Amino acid sequence: MLLPVWIQKTLEINIFVQSLLMLAYIVFMAGQWYLLGKEIDHRLKIYFRANSSIDRVLYRVLIGNATMMIIFNIMTFIPEGIVRHFFWGFFVILGLFYSWPTRGKIIEESVSTQFTEYKYLDSFEKTVLFLTLAMFITSMPSFPFFSNLETFKLIVDPEEKMHSQIWNYLFMNFYPFRRFPHLVNLGWSMHFYFVNFGLYLLAFYGIMRFFMSRRLSILGLFALVSTWSFALFLKKDPYIGAATCFSVLWVWSILWCVKSSTYRSGLMYGLLCYTGVVLNYNNIFLFPVGLALLYFFFLKESTDWYRSQFVKYTSLGMFLILITMITHIDLRFFENAFTLKQFGSYLSVVIKRKAFYALSFLGLVSLLIMNFKPERKTLTVLTLDVKRLREFSILVLCLIVLSLTVDKDIAQSFGLLWFVVFLCILPLEWIFQSISRLRSRRNFIYMIYVILCLLDSHFEGRIRIMYNFYESPPDIVELINRGP
Repeated sequence: MLLPVWIQKTLEINIFVQSLLMLAYIVFMAGQWYLLGKEIDHRLKIYFRANSSIDRVLYRVLIGNATMMIIFNIMTFIPEGIVRHFFWGFFVILGLFYSWPTRGKIIEESVSTQFTEYKYLDSFEKTVLFLTLAMFITSMPSFPFFSNLETFKLIVDPEEKMHSQIWNYLFMNFYPFRRFPHLVNLGWSMHFYFVNFGLYLLAFYGIMRFFMSRRLSILGLFALVSTWSFALFLKKDPYIGAATCFSVLWVWSILWCVKSSTYRSGLMYGLLCYTGVVLNYNNIFLFPVGLALLYFFFLKESTDWYRSQFVKYTSLGMFLILITMITHIDLRFFENAFTLKQFGSYLSVVIKRKAFYALSFLGLVSLLIMNFKPERKTLTVLTLDVKRLREFSILVLCLIVLSLTVDKDIAQSFGLLWFVVFLCILPLEWIFQSISRLRSRRNFIYMIYVILCLLDSHFEGRIRIMYNFYESPPDIVELINRGP
């Protein structure tokens, strides 16, 4: 947060160094979201079950991010002459509070304990995880630099689906850099990429861990990031993640609410849907659909009191969603949905761009068999939770229906790309459980699929895109003229 103090003394900074500085700032803010989410856990006495340690991290980052969005939007009502005192005072108080000597004794939990499952990664898994991170970083698109931030808003959201709250939030989030429009431009762009896609990948990993082993979940991440479609979608529109990454978070949140075994998880679900509506007002349809599925189907074995309490804890998010919809400038529903032909074309393009995705057809057949014929002898070796798999299938089906009736952003681009990868990994889980005692064969099969994904990743193309960005960032004309 004190980076501007150093920047002001510097006449010119290389764009690569600027990117590193903004990335460091974004990581710092993500840490603040996590700590704030953990504090909310402690204050409200929210105790929950988690399927993996990443679920706990993702839950706290999401709830902390939503809470800070609310706080920053409230700060925008403060006169500009004194708002800086509130901003710096807020983080000074947080810093003193988190660093207080007795905090560690009150909350007997450190950040390192949230990544315990990674202590047990073998060499194969560590290598694939490193390749995934490298691929994710090098896939950063070439962001354009605009003459002013109003042009930035117009390019990112030409259809005005985003609420002004997101721009207020970003302005306050990068408040220390307000005197440097160039850095704010870069910071906002990197926020859309690293935050949106970071949460996207964490949520997808969390979904994979509900059904598959850690090893195959990491392979799923690598198969997702290494597809050339990942880079091409971003090349066409560097900010597309803001519109199409919410669906995977919605699916993960519902699976997590069922797993958590606490009605207080409704707080997270409500706040998550609130942030989704801020990003795209069409996401409002996901909130009642998910709430109805949870109340009448996924939590039907719980008592009426439990389900009523869950709904009560979503009321904060419900209120914020209502305020967001009332204050939105222009609402146009059911005007930008997929046609069946467009949806089929989208899936065809995604699958054809990566040979590994040919397995999705076999995965779809496996998914249907597991849903409708789970008693078949061929499935006896599988230890998948059939009930949860059916819940997952219903959620994906809801996304497809909403994309065909409400807004194609729910499923297009990255909206269902993760589901295609899930279908590809599902047959491998079947194979790996069938040969669970043959470790050497599993390692060999795993290595083959990693190499297949790597060879089909167009890694050199990603490096070239990143190099061109640092050599000569694109202007607005080039961005508009980009083809698919």
